Amino acid sequence: MARLIQGLSSLLAVLAGLSLVLMMVHVTADVLGKYFLSMPIPGTTEVVASYYMIATVFLPLAYIEVHNRPIVVELFYDLMPRLLQPALDVLGTMASIAFYGFLTWQSTKIAMDSMEIREIVEGAWRVVVWPSRFLLPLGLAVACLVLTLRLVLMAGGSRPEHDHEANAI
Repeated sequence: MARLIQGLSSLLAVLAGLSLVLMMVHVTADVLGKYFLSMPIPGTTEVVASYYMIATVFLPLAYIEVHNRPIVVELFYDLMPRLLQPALDVLGTMASIAFYGFLTWQSTKIAMDSMEIREIVEGAWRVVVWPSRFLLPLGLAVACLVLTLRLVLMAGGSRPEHDHEANAI
């Protein structure tokens, strides 16, 4: 199961990287077209905001969690007794699962509503955006799976690695 989740998180991270590259190429082509040919690419703003940015931000969340690399503030953690730190790890993981789970639930509802009405964005060009609404719950749900697996491993006595090179799940 851990291998499957690691593979899925890596795939989503690659897709996020690809989205970032596509965004750079798309925006560059739009700027070049606008200033050198007086022909910008219609809908660039809408596609960038609705697809590329969402994919770039939310798809790699699971990868970040697999490698235990989220942004954390350890202001008091290091001052706590070593015996208390595992309990804080469990509490933090449970809070993250609750947060990601709530966001997954809410964003899934929004994506389903968007799909039902076949949401589009009107701008310089009509852009169908309802499929992009599913990127957010996808990234969040897989991150939730990673954290749930981590919680199960913690219940079995394993502690998450805080090393930069380690695969932690």
